[in-house]
Parts: sequence; C-alpha cells; structure tokens
Amino acid sequence: MNAPINSRTCQSEPSYCKFGSETILKLLPVFEDQIEGVMKSDDIEYVHKMRVTSRRLRAALPLFRFCFPEKEFKEWVSQLKKVTRLLANARDLDVQIAFIEQYMKNLKSPTEKACVETLLKDHKDRRKRIQSSVVSGLEKLEASDILQDIRKFCEQTVTEQSNATFDSNQVLEKAHWHISFRLDDFLSMEKYVYLENKKLKHHEMRIYAKKLRYTMEVFAPLYKNKLAKEIETITAFQDVLGEIHDCDVWEDYIPKFIDKTKAKIKSKGNKKEDTTKFEKALLNFLAYIKEQGRDHYNQFVHLWDETKNTGFFVQLRSTTNTGLTITGKKTKQLLANPQVKIGVMSDVHANLQAIERIFEDAEGRGTEIFLNAGDSIGFGPYPNEVIEMLCEKNVLSILGNYDLEVMESKAKAKGEKKIAFEFAKKELAKSCEYYLRSLPYELRLEVAGKKLFVTHGSPQSIDEHIYHDTPVERLKTLADAAKADVIIVGHSHDQFMREANGFCFVNPGSAGRPGDGNPQTAYAILSFNPFNVELIRLDYDVTAAADALRKKGLPESFAQMLLRGVSLETIIEEDHAEEDAMVQNCKEIAEISQKISKTYWPDIEHYMQVTRLALEFFDGLINLHQLGERERCWLECAAILHDVGLSKNRGGHNKESAKLILNDTRLPFTSQERRIVACIARYHCKGLPKPKNYNLATLDRVTVHKVKILASLLRVADGLDYTHQSIVKSLNIKVGSKRIIAECVSEKSPLEEQAFNKKKDLFEKVFARKLVLVWKRQ
Repeated sequence: MNAPINSRTCQSEPSYCKFGSETILKLLPVFEDQIEGVMKSDDIEYVHKMRVTSRRLRAALPLFRFCFPEKEFKEWVSQLKKVTRLLANARDLDVQIAFIEQYMKNLKSPTEKACVETLLKDHKDRRKRIQSSVVSGLEKLEASDILQDIRKFCEQTVTEQSNATFDSNQVLEKAHWHISFRLDDFLSMEKYVYLENKKLKHHEMRIYAKKLRYTMEVFAPLYKNKLAKEIETITAFQDVLGEIHDCDVWEDYIPKFIDKTKAKIKSKGNKKEDTTKFEKALLNFLAYIKEQGRDHYNQFVHLWDETKNTGFFVQLRSTTNTGLTITGKKTKQLLANPQVKIGVMSDVHANLQAIERIFEDAEGRGTEIFLNAGDSIGFGPYPNEVIEMLCEKNVLSILGNYDLEVMESKAKAKGEKKIAFEFAKKELAKSCEYYLRSLPYELRLEVAGKKLFVTHGSPQSIDEHIYHDTPVERLKTLADAAKADVIIVGHSHDQFMREANGFCFVNPGSAGRPGDGNPQTAYAILSFNPFNVELIRLDYDVTAAADALRKKGLPESFAQMLLRGVSLETIIEEDHAEEDAMVQNCKEIAEISQKISKTYWPDIEHYMQVTRLALEFFDGLINLHQLGERERCWLECAAILHDVGLSKNRGGHNKESAKLILNDTRLPFTSQERRIVACIARYHCKGLPKPKNYNLATLDRVTVHKVKILASLLRVADGLDYTHQSIVKSLNIKVGSKRIIAECVSEKSPLEEQAFNKKKDLFEKVFARKLVLVWKRQ
C-alpha cells in the first residue's frame, strides 16, 4: 500500500506538517528497534520501551491527522492501536510477575511462599500464552508495510518543505491549543482528587495525564526545554496514578483467583487445611496490596497539593500561551489585506466529516480566515473533535443557541431531541466546554473598509430565524440594529445572500445539518476586492457521518436526517405517518425493494428463491414464533436485499448489505424499520447477533429478539439455495417438542445440506429445538 503524498493541510500549513513528520520520523526507528527483542522475549525491557514508543506514536499521529491522507491515517492508527493493546497486556503481566517475585522475597514461611507461587505460576502461564499473540501481531504489522508507508509519507513531506522557511508561529499556535485541551481535561478531574474511593475517576485522570505528557513531549522542542520540568511533573502524576490503578486491578483479581483456585484444590480431593492455608496466604498478599494502594494514594494527594500550591498549572499555561497572541497578530495582518478570502460556516452540529471537506475545499481556493456563526455541537457524533479542529484552524467562532443549551442544561426537548441533547451533554469534554464558554455571542470585524457583524440568530436575538424570504422591512430593521455592512447569520440552516438598503445578509447554510433536501455540506466565501459572496455546496462522506452516529448508539433517524438532508422534525413526522405502511402496503414496498436490489446485484433467481423459502419457514412456524404481518414483511424485504452487498465486496458482503439498506434513501422504510431490515440482512451469514454489535444498540429487547428469529429463518433459507440453482421446490415444516423437521421437496443436494447445517446455529438457539433437514423427492 502506497499512501498518496498530496495533502491540502501540507500545502496550507507546511511548517506544521513538516514538524509533525519530523517528530514521527524520530519515533519510528525507536519503535522498530524493539521488534526483534519483543519477539524473542528474553528481556522485558524491550516490551516496555516498545509499548511507550507505540503510545507516543499513537499520541503524535492524531495531532497531525490533517496532514495525512484520511483513509491511510485511519488504517495506521488502527494497526498501531492493536499492537499497543497487545503490548499493554504483555507489559502489565511482566510488571505483575515482578511484583509477586519481589513480595515473595520477604516471605519467611515456606508454606506461604508455596501458596503465593500458585499465583506466580498463573501469571507466568498467562504471559506465555499471550506471547504468541504479541508475535503474531508484530508479524502482521511488519507484513502490512504500514511503518514503511508512514515513513515514506513523512520523508516526502520533509523533503518537499526542505527549502521553505520554517514558520514556528504556525506550529506554536496549534501546540498551545493541543496542550491547553489536554490540560483542561486533566484539571477537570480535580474534584475527585480527595475522594479515595473514586477508583474509576482516578484511572481516567491517569489517562488524561498520559495524553497531556505525550502531547507536551511532541511540542517540547518548540519551547527550548522550557517544558522539561512540566513534563517531569505530569509524568510523576501518571506514574503514581498508575500505581494506584495497578493496586485496584489486584484488589479486583485476587478474590476471584482465590475462589477459582479453591475450587480446583477441592476437586483434587485435598484437605480442607490446604484450602485454608492457601486462602490465608493470598489474603495476606491482598492486605499488602491494599496497604500499598493507600500509600500511593497519599503520595498522589501530596503531589497534587504541592503542585497546586506552587502555581504549577498557572505557569504551564503561561509557558504555552504564546499561540493566542500570535494568532491575534496573524489574524489582524490577514484582515488588513483587501485580497483576503474569508470562509464562513455555521451550524456544524458536531459533523466532523462535513467540516473536514469544507476546510479542504476552502483552503484549495486560497481561503485564509474562517468565521463560524455558532452551533458547533449538537446532534452529531463528534463534538470534541469538531471543537478541536476549529481551534487548530484558528476559526473565529461565536456561540449558538444549541451550544448554550448544552452547556447550561436548559433544553426541554422530548423524544429524539432529548436523546441528542443528553448525548451532547455527556460526550462534551470539559476542555471543549471551557472553550465554548470563552466564545462571544457576536463578533465584529472590518475588512477592506467593510464592517462585518457575525451573530447566530439575528442582531436582536440568538433564537430568531432569518430565511431567504424574510420580509425586506424586517431585514432593514435588523441591519439598523447591526450597524454593519455585512451581517452574517446562521441558525435557520437556510443558505442565502440578501441585500437590503445597501446592507448584505449572508447565511452560509448548515455545514453539518442541511435541511433543504440537499445532503451536501454548505458554506460561503467572502471576497472584498471587489466584494463578492460565493455560496458553496459540496459532496462529503455523508455515509461515514451517518455510520458514526450509529456507532455512537444514536437513533437511525439522526442518520437519515444527514443522508436525506432534511430536518429531524421531517424524519420524525414521516416515520409516524408511515408506521402502518409495512402492514398495509407490504406488496408495494417489496416491489420497490426488488427494483433497488436489481440495481446492486441482479441475481434475481437466488434472492427470489431465498425469499420464498424464508417465508415458507415463517408461515410454517407461525404458531411457534407468533409474529405477525409486519414482521413477515420485514423478513421479505431483508431476503430480497440480503445479497446487495456483493456489489461492494464479496468478503463481509453481509455487512455491506446492511450498510446499503441503511444508507439507500430510496428504500421506503421508516427509520426504525430500516434498522431492523438491515440487521436481519446483516446476520444472514457468518457471525451471530451479539449485544456489543452497535447496529442493535438502539433496538429494544423485544425487537432484538424478533430480529434474531427472522435472521435465523433467512440464514437457513439462504443455506438451502447455496448453489443458486433453486433446487428446493417447496418446504413442509413439522414442529415437535424437541425438534423441527424441514422437509424439502427436491433431489438431495450435499452442498445445500452442508450449508444448511452450518447456518442452522441461530435457528436452534432462538427456537430451543434441533432443526433436522429431510429430503423428499417430488
């Protein structure tokens, strides 16, 4: 795999991308040098060093993610994450083994030593078992050439910028935001410092400390060693919180290990005395762990008090605060240039894919400054990532009404809107909330003699909607209130440019939640010599944005809102109006599904045969499953569409089928029915439904059970047409108390029988009966 070299960010912010590439190029050889030692497993320090370096790589890559091609970046991070997880498991066991061995040195009783030796052997056995996974993971990493691809991309980026002047200010301003966000996250946990029982919060604080430390290490060269003491202090926090977490893990593990081992001792017929001695020895070890945990906690509190009292965190902010001053100067310089182009966006609503596309397009058109008219969060899956990107790009932003509602917990919404609000509130990191709270309600600028006024709703109210057909008299009143030449608004999600009495109103439209029936993202570019407003609509990866919503466990209606480019209210109204369509118009819905299925994968005979057999199973088992016409229609549509994913990919085509069903807006399903039909098709082969599958997350338990029943019928029906030759002419279902007989009128087909027996697993699970296939000649 060879990664493409060109990147908009590399062109628009070359110094930042060069710095990032140089940083990663320093880490790669350190990582690679440990591979052989980790595979041999002679020295645990190889695992330790490689684990730390892999974490540094994983921390560095996202800081410069917009310098890399998106598809390759995701693959790089995914593969490194897998390796880091394997190394973490191995390293944790290495540390625990060393801890047990050190503890045993102080034991005087041979009996107690022998008992603790059982725990040591357990850990050593687990470490041996995990080594093969570590080796396999590293071999896959080497075979994938991912490290070479990262190196090649970074080397070419550095080469391309070798003759350019390095702009340290460009990097410093981003370094400030990255470090500030990580520091805010760490400090947001302060209220848990003095609560010894908040173990999960202390672990969360440790993760924040780790991210802050690695972020500072990346940017430390810019500050000429001024961050050395700060990095050392945050590392001390990470270490002591790590010790606390290690003790917490032991406290959870030891009681379980005692119970498991006692059962083994009893099963071997050993004396009760042996069990008692073992339990006592392990409980002594547990008491020692708890004592260590208390000592580490006291060290942590002491470190916190000492650090806070010396003004450490204030000083850290001061050291990294350079970026804000530079940003202000740079912005003023750009605004003084009459040739400057200003990108204007609004109502991003946490849609990361949409604004990534806007920045890519706008920077390609020479845009240097960006304005954001509010509602950066809400409804979308990426509130934190969006805010961090707005900071990275130095976007001049204001607050929107939804931003305020989330921060102040004022929303009184119900149903899906309440879900959106609660998700945004829960997902929003403290650091991003602090940033939002720092934003103004409005913004005034002057460019090339023109006064610009930016507000979310209108100059008179943050909640007022201004549309393309708002009466001219109202616009004149608002223009008088704004006292500006150009009034930039958002909120209504209605893209337009209107002139009234010499004043210009601009609404760039919604970047992240278009509501006019066009799913494209929207923004505008302002030019000033001469003055011009360009309203722009762009295609973006809307299916990725929709899938991200699903993976966050949000309702299907949110995804459909983006895919169709209409308001959530429209989706909800249509869903309510069409609730009974599956029962009343199943024939019509099935015919539409057939037409769409043909456009993807025109194996008509196969899907018609599978549909017929699935419905014969359904009808023959109706007294057992007791499902009705609505569920029968779900099964029919899923059977018609179950193979459409073959048009995308033969491997994992069942998942591709589910995606196409979810994302094809031509299919006449309500949001809920779309999710159900997609799930039934998703499980027609391969893996069985599991609670962790995100596609099932928004379905209630009753509906999930129905999905399992219908998917089980589709699986066996698909198995009976394995050869795609429509061999089975009809089915006769016989239900017994312990088994169900599927009598097939057909010549016996070994391939169909083999596939049927392989796919009947879900059927037997949901119906709690054996499924037997019997062939009967016609």
